[in-house]
Amino acid sequence: MAQTVWMLPVPSTALFSDAAFHQLMGRTCALASEYEDDDNVVSLKMLFEGVEAFKCTYYRACTIEMIETAYDQVADLGPTEWLTQIESQLVSSRENAKGLRHLMIYFDDGPCYEFICRSFRAEEKIDRKISL
Repeated sequence: MAQTVWMLPVPSTALFSDAAFHQLMGRTCALASEYEDDDNVVSLKMLFEGVEAFKCTYYRACTIEMIETAYDQVADLGPTEWLTQIESQLVSSRENAKGLRHLMIYFDDGPCYEFICRSFRAEEKIDRKISL
């Protein structure tokens, strides 16, 4: 059964744009966007670290289970078939397979992102609006 790891601070419909995907150094993937909160513009970054695999499923290709499980939230899907396959491949290659998780987030009208990774964290940076 899926467990909620983190929820978006606003509905994904309130994001200024679709979350932009970035591959960063050290097997880190990021999803970044911005939203408005009272008198501020907030930059939001979701960081998936120790990534061994990731995938993106767009709008109509998403299943109802993806939407129900991970709509506007990062969900830990537990021991899925995909997680088990990645762990088995790492073990057979004599690589570290410990501590991996299958995380998923679905944004309004997609896409749905999935990560086999070791950790997750979210960062918010508040920028004051300039009034003229």
